[in-house]
Amino acid sequence: MRLGFWPPVYGNWIISTQPETRNASFEYTKRATLLAERLGFQTLLLAEHFMNPVAPEMEQLDASTTASALAAVTERIEILTAVKPGFRAPGVIAKMASNIDHISQGRFAVNLVSAWWLPEFEMLGAPVLRHDDRYARSEEFLTVIKGSWTQEKFTFSGKYFTVKDATLSPKPVQQPHPPIYIGGESEQGRRLGAKMADIFLINGRRLGEIKGIIQDVQGLAAEHGRQLRFGMSAFVICRDTEREALAEFERLVALRKAEIIGADTEVVMIKMVPYAAREVGTNGGIAAGLVGTAPQIAERMLAFEAIGVETFFLQFHPVIEELERFGETVMPLLR
Repeated sequence: MRLGFWPPVYGNWIISTQPETRNASFEYTKRATLLAERLGFQTLLLAEHFMNPVAPEMEQLDASTTASALAAVTERIEILTAVKPGFRAPGVIAKMASNIDHISQGRFAVNLVSAWWLPEFEMLGAPVLRHDDRYARSEEFLTVIKGSWTQEKFTFSGKYFTVKDATLSPKPVQQPHPPIYIGGESEQGRRLGAKMADIFLINGRRLGEIKGIIQDVQGLAAEHGRQLRFGMSAFVICRDTEREALAEFERLVALRKAEIIGADTEVVMIKMVPYAAREVGTNGGIAAGLVGTAPQIAERMLAFEAIGVETFFLQFHPVIEELERFGETVMPLLR
């Protein structure tokens, strides 16, 4: 089992606009990351947005520059960073990723996100594509990145991207290239992941649903002669008693903002978990059931591991205090 966490680049993971719940400073993210590394977490996931999707006036850390800074102050933890086709050329991302892989001495990874929040595309004048077209663009985007990483000169001509005799030096430390994570609830997302991912990311669900997704995506990967690894996101609420954990859930629900304006309604993740619902967290939130006592949470995580979930990307609030609680109470039960 590999443990990861989501640094609070939005300020929090409870979708709250209240000032006392927010801290999107780099200093806070650095403290949380150093704590996670000390506790034994193996990876982290930096979400990429150029405008905060909870509220545009709220702070938002840039993922790529934050990744570079964290690479320089950490020693062991993998730095998984989301990238979205449409904002920057794939050759630029390939170069950036290779550079951070050197800064981190081989600890960088890319999470390809085909995007779900449209206002930031409109704000920056980036092309706004329909759901299926975004996945077609993502495939070309990754083709250029992988080609740049692995070939001395790379040429490609597609519908969305064209490069000619592209060179990249130095190549990444990790060979043949840094790990590629892809998530997607739709058929297009699953097929892209099956074809091009090393690790497929799943939004938190019940055990049986996760098992079905793993079987489906692994079957699609087999069509390409591939076998994938799997990760899952989940929000954790751990307390000494189940009653206390449920009370904390109610407290966090009360802090939550009702909705995010501008989410693409064609995205399956948005259809599954309406932002007006009684939910905490993002990307599945508490749907995986990691709410309760330390033994209950550990038991559920081990059950997910048994069906093929290798890596957990966990959300906490407040991040530092709950990371410490998880490290002290849950992690010893997972060893």
